[in-house]
Amino acid sequence: MRQAHEEYVPGYRFAVRLGGSYGSVCFLRISGVEKRMDYEEIYEGGYNDAPHLAAVPHRSHAPLVFEKGAAPRDSWAARLRPGMRLGTWLEIVLLNESGRETGRTFRIQDGIVTRWEIAGFDAMKSEILIERLEIMHEGIQSSDGGGRTVIG
Repeated sequence: MRQAHEEYVPGYRFAVRLGGSYGSVCFLRISGVEKRMDYEEIYEGGYNDAPHLAAVPHRSHAPLVFEKGAAPRDSWAARLRPGMRLGTWLEIVLLNESGRETGRTFRIQDGIVTRWEIAGFDAMKSEILIERLEIMHEGIQSSDGGGRTVIG
């Protein structure tokens, strides 16, 4: 049985960990988790119905966008600034409604912060609110909870 996430924020369903020992940050929305294949259209003389499609090397990934994050003042996310390289992997862990890990994870290879934005501070809370964090990365892998890689 998985334990409730130690830094779970009620209502947040994603915990993000940097490397193995930097703690977690919770986010309400994460987008840009995708893997795609680029292709090239090749036209052949005499074959006029449709072009042939050929796979080509992938040129770039979509940026990961993390929105509405809650983090302690001393967290790794509070220290990120545009231009900083992560230097390690980043792991997105899906949580259930009680804050327990579902086993579904997405591991992002090294990346660089391209945008970091805070909308404001709340003097009544001891946390900062990260409105938007964007990270370009080198690739994504996913596991389904049984240890199997889904995207690779």
